Amino acid sequence: MKIYTRVGDDGKTSLFNGDRVDKNECHVEAYGAVDELNSALGLAGSHIQEYLTKLAQPHESQDEMAVRIAKMEHVKRQVHVIQNSLFDLGAHLATPLTTSSKEAIARTSFRTDVSGMLEEWMDAMDTELPPLRTFVLPGGHVIASALHIARTICRRAERQMVPLLNAGDMAPHAFMFVNRLSDYLFVLSRYINVITECEENRWVKNLGVEANTGSNGC
Repeated sequence: MKIYTRVGDDGKTSLFNGDRVDKNECHVEAYGAVDELNSALGLAGSHIQEYLTKLAQPHESQDEMAVRIAKMEHVKRQVHVIQNSLFDLGAHLATPLTTSSKEAIARTSFRTDVSGMLEEWMDAMDTELPPLRTFVLPGGHVIASALHIARTICRRAERQMVPLLNAGDMAPHAFMFVNRLSDYLFVLSRYINVITECEENRWVKNLGVEANTGSNGC
């Protein structure tokens, strides 16, 4: 099957309901940002796999490594679930609720339980995190940094979905998922730095270059 179709050479694309719209139309902008977010999470997932591969090599403290591997494997599975949910979300966004048939809407409906799932995951991670008393700068382990990039893309996707939510073109629980996802990515980035024993960089007001406040990685 050929990837190129040439039907978008005029600057238009098709939504799932068949409507032809400009490629910068609000629905396209929204699910395009979701696609970008999914790609950023794919990068984070690749870094997770690379870290797991290194941990699988012989180490002096096998018990400690086993704990790290188990936690990181759990994170890897969570990211995989979220990536699949983002694909579902993209289909939902490409099917405007106000102009699509009941059949199309049913086919691309978005599940209602994912926000609660993210909250459960965050609550579990929070038990292992140090208290948050100030703002955290993006950084630490490369996985954490990749997750911060994903978090900011998630926030942009959320902003681009607001017109769809206000117009009744997307389910409120789908919007809630995106809002909750940015929180999850922040918590996960901190959790990754705990697992990898990387120093967390804290924001310091009016910081000068002469100050020594810790590393920007590990």
